[in-house]
Amino acid sequence: MPSAMSSHLSAPPANRTKRIAPPAYEALAEALAVIFWNKGPFERFVRGELHDHPELLAKIDFSLTKRIVAGAVAVMLQSDARYQQTAIQIMVDIADMQRFTNLASQPDADRLLTDANRAVSDLRVLTAKYRRNIDEQQLLDARLRADSLRTASEHQFVKHLASLRDEFTDMHTSTNPHVRGKQFEGVLYRLFEFHDLQPRLAYDIAHEQIDGSFTFDTDTFLLEAKWWNAPIERDAADIFSRKIERKGRNTLGLFVAVNGFTSGFTSMEHTNGAPFITIDGGDLLHVLDSRISLEDILRRKVRYLNDTGRNYLPITAILS
Repeated sequence: MPSAMSSHLSAPPANRTKRIAPPAYEALAEALAVIFWNKGPFERFVRGELHDHPELLAKIDFSLTKRIVAGAVAVMLQSDARYQQTAIQIMVDIADMQRFTNLASQPDADRLLTDANRAVSDLRVLTAKYRRNIDEQQLLDARLRADSLRTASEHQFVKHLASLRDEFTDMHTSTNPHVRGKQFEGVLYRLFEFHDLQPRLAYDIAHEQIDGSFTFDTDTFLLEAKWWNAPIERDAADIFSRKIERKGRNTLGLFVAVNGFTSGFTSMEHTNGAPFITIDGGDLLHVLDSRISLEDILRRKVRYLNDTGRNYLPITAILS
């Protein structure tokens, strides 16, 4: 073998106990030399398998015979434990080959295919025990990719919430209640949209105006959103209750009031239990600051509603 391709072999292996058995490398060199007849597809295959290791490709002289190049590849992979995973992957890729189209198109195809099938079969036997290594690595890589995507998605989600929080905070300086109310409905819509709650913007039906709606679990929620300068009084609860009671059986309500509710509102009795839950400005800030998820706060408040028939559960009771 030319010295130019073997001068790199002085580096000792990092860990001999984990090295692939030498016969497997010999089988790799033999199989790699006979699975292609033409140098073009042979070179493309080698370059594709070693694309993550340009330092190895730089040492290969593809003008030499396929057998010399195949031997050099096997020696380079064997010389350094860092390349063990790459070697296993190449072995498995070749061992999985069922067809050799480049050989099949040659005049001496029968003989060439016999040699290729024999070499690949020998490699398949010798590398079967290493396949688990590849499977485990692929599983680990998939988990790492999933974790990375999940982390990026979570960061982006928190960024969206922070943007809504800034917008919500800036709205406190608004001097136009009508404009501020519309902006507030828009913030709530985007908050529900971020959480895949299928929100609907404000709409009108006969003799009735609805601030919006969304779905959560198996229920549809009507939205009542108020940004008044004072806490919401009891009569607003009566009006909202009647809106909900005229809708379908699986309809509940969410009353959002930035400045909260009076004791008369939160202590009122309903004949059949309160048909809605409540969120105030403090609840909303906890959600926008990512201190509690919207799903968690909704689920806890609905559970409290079903357990007690009461529409008000303060955030302090949820977090305590």
